[in-house]
Amino acid sequence: MPKIVDHAQRHNRIGAAACVVLDREGHQGLSVRAVAREAGMALATAQHYAPTREAMMNAAMDSLEQRVIARAREIDPEVPHLDTVRAALLELLPLDDDRRFECRVWLALTAAAMTEPSVARRLESSESQLLANLERLVAQAHPAADRVAAAGSLTTVTTGLTVRMLTTGLSDTAAREEIDHALKRWVVEGDRRG
Repeated sequence: MPKIVDHAQRHNRIGAAACVVLDREGHQGLSVRAVAREAGMALATAQHYAPTREAMMNAAMDSLEQRVIARAREIDPEVPHLDTVRAALLELLPLDDDRRFECRVWLALTAAAMTEPSVARRLESSESQLLANLERLVAQAHPAADRVAAAGSLTTVTTGLTVRMLTTGLSDTAAREEIDHALKRWVVEGDRRG
């Protein structure tokens, strides 16, 4: 009887292993051999699912997106809309071990994007999805606000906070305060527009 292979599970395993390699060694250390070793797979099996560096980066990005989406689904939809926006933004910050890991991997991918156009395109697509989701949340929280400008500004704030938290030791408390300040700023700007 032929062995039944769960292709999605293997792709997910490759993506998770690629994330670990990116976190540990940066984008320069990402290779099929390193990912296969991390995934506990034969090199030929790993090559079948991710034969190129680009495929491994895509698998890593798939893995990151799945993790963030899974947490976003846990945000209580019954809380006030402004609290939902705040919760979504906090999910993007390195506030615990899982999110610190994800943010370090994201930074490694961001570094790779500077020289690898395919990675840059994939990050651009991922950011477009993030912005669309934030725009929707902003529109629900404050219909008078310029949702495009607010989502862009809030994304910039979370990106800056992520870098500062991972590189300069900005505290979790200070990061939360800056998120709250940014939210107050766009609510006030929305009130002026309304």
